[in-house]
Amino acid sequence: MPLADRRGEYSWGETRLDNVRLITDKKSYSTGDTVNVNVAFRVVGGLREAFHPDVWTVAWEDFDKIMRLTLKESVGTQRGLLTKTLARMRKDVRRASFYWSRDPDLPYRIWAMIMPEDGGPPQIPRSVEDAKRRMLDVEKSFRFPASALGEGKHRLVGKASAAWGRRSFIEKGAVSSKSKPVVIDVE
Repeated sequence: MPLADRRGEYSWGETRLDNVRLITDKKSYSTGDTVNVNVAFRVVGGLREAFHPDVWTVAWEDFDKIMRLTLKESVGTQRGLLTKTLARMRKDVRRASFYWSRDPDLPYRIWAMIMPEDGGPPQIPRSVEDAKRRMLDVEKSFRFPASALGEGKHRLVGKASAAWGRRSFIEKGAVSSKSKPVVIDVE
């Protein structure tokens, strides 16, 4: 039996990456130090709106029980319009599996179980907002030697992208964005 095509029944807004930011542990490093950087962002818009128990229920009834989100992040130095990549995460995949819950503490019968990209145990969120946060909010850590930058001032920028496949409730898509530059000094 083919999946029901319900995408025409929904009118989601445009999906985008919001609040892409690069966070460094300090602003000044010596050449022997290790630079610790976090890239954080949120997926907002249509995909976030579609990640809701009412939609999960209809998708579950249509045997469309898994949502997959592919994530890529990188950190680079910006020189003019060009960016040289310093560190890059391999492609990470987060999955949400919609299932029939028998837990009386959950507010809906059909619920989402989040499978993190690091291969850890599945996570059962306790609320809808918690489910959205676990699935669609991302923070990744990067470490690289300050000697890879060389001495002087450097503008670091973080790049992030997210992609998802076609489901019964949303068309496939991809979004990407980059952070504002952060200036660090290597002495």
